[in-house]
Amino acid sequence: MTTRKRKTEVSNAENGPAEISPAAAWVAPTDEEFKSLKRYKSFLLPPNNSYASGQFVWLAHEAPKPTPSRARTSSALPPEKKPRTSVIGPDGLPTPEPSPPGPLERIHAEVDSDPHWNAGLWIGKIIEIRAKDTSYVWMRIRWMCRSFGELKDAGVQTGMPRSKAGVKEVFMLGEEHDMLQPVGAVEGAAPVIVFDERNPLQAPFGSRKIFLRSEARTPTETEIQTLSLKRFPGIVEPRSKKRSRVSTEGDISKHPGHLFPLRPPTCYCGDPYRPEVEREEPMAMCAHKDCLKWFHFGCLDWKNHHRRTATPSAIENVLTSGVDLMTLLPDYGLTTPAGTIPFGKDPSTLFATPAKDALQNEGKTDELSTSIIDDTNGQVPQYSQELLDRYTALDEKLPNSVLRFAESPITRGTIDTGIVGNARLILRARQIVLENRKMRNNPKIDALQMAVVNEMIEEWKNTWEIDSSLDEKDNAAQQYNSSKSRSVIWLCPSCRRAM
Repeated sequence: MTTRKRKTEVSNAENGPAEISPAAAWVAPTDEEFKSLKRYKSFLLPPNNSYASGQFVWLAHEAPKPTPSRARTSSALPPEKKPRTSVIGPDGLPTPEPSPPGPLERIHAEVDSDPHWNAGLWIGKIIEIRAKDTSYVWMRIRWMCRSFGELKDAGVQTGMPRSKAGVKEVFMLGEEHDMLQPVGAVEGAAPVIVFDERNPLQAPFGSRKIFLRSEARTPTETEIQTLSLKRFPGIVEPRSKKRSRVSTEGDISKHPGHLFPLRPPTCYCGDPYRPEVEREEPMAMCAHKDCLKWFHFGCLDWKNHHRRTATPSAIENVLTSGVDLMTLLPDYGLTTPAGTIPFGKDPSTLFATPAKDALQNEGKTDELSTSIIDDTNGQVPQYSQELLDRYTALDEKLPNSVLRFAESPITRGTIDTGIVGNARLILRARQIVLENRKMRNNPKIDALQMAVVNEMIEEWKNTWEIDSSLDEKDNAAQQYNSSKSRSVIWLCPSCRRAM
């Protein structure tokens, strides 16, 4: 279907003053009139630009939005804040010396200047397209807000006054704010990224990209009770977090809308993920297939409830977790598209196996909820020394860099890991370790399988620009390995396994 885009006034001396185009005199149809029109999946605008339902678009408006400025207006640089990072660092080691920016850090720092954003154009999502003919095409638009202030102006309570929005984070209003707009108002496709906080293999994107991760809507009765109580059963949260939240609760029922993340927060503190803006507030993920939850470094380190000295069994528990997620990434690469997880589906149920696992895990939730917080090993399986020695012998054939990253936690929210995180780096290393063990555990090593593993290693090292010095071995190789091994792990606050 085609339609003309924004007809202009036509001036003709013979016909007297300029006449207003019929398109300029359009009046939005009523809801009943709109529903009576024929429904379409897409439409075309000159010269040959196609737009479809579900797509984000820039929209012209008589009152453009002011460009939100989340940066300080003062010319003086603000005092540098200390990063809120774990004392053990993202890889369980003291913070290393500064190194050249890696691939994720370069993506995170990419400069993205969009003239439509700078001009203050509105962003909307096309929900529905209906038309009578090619000259009368309308669409139902769901609007995006660009600041917490705009949300409050729309009667939406964010519930997150301490949260820092991303540089170009947008917030989707609920369907009660939908409006009908003529397709002639479309100025172009808006490059909005829907950020799935529970999908660690989503393609990484820069901090200057426009992204969406929450929606404003009317809460249900159950949600109103939850928002009012603000109770999080289980582990007691840090006092500082509790104080900050109590002061912002208020009467939830008086607000027609509330901001809800597309994925509810999983950290036991209840606070959402804050992409790095002024200072780093990273999170680590428990990669076990029936958990897949993210926790703030500060919460994992709080009072040392979850920190443990790394034992061989704990390291093995870390190293073998999360590899199932690689099925979401059939085409491995730095920014290759990954499979999506429906927002209505809990990611922890992605790899749920039949009743066998259900029987094994029967009663497990109750056991974990009443477990003592200072237990030593949590739910970490204890492997025999014979098995650990065999794995060590098999792993010695791999580069040190693969082993080091395979043991590291999956993190996000730092400059060098970006908004999405380093799961592609870590999980591929773990996958290589397991494939190598599978190959070398056979009495006769298959040459083809060995070639596949070697190809995976080279691809991984080239993709992530791994420093070759990590793989250098000398006479003190054993000492080198022990100095580089991870010395501290966390027990997941939810499932109590190593992460």
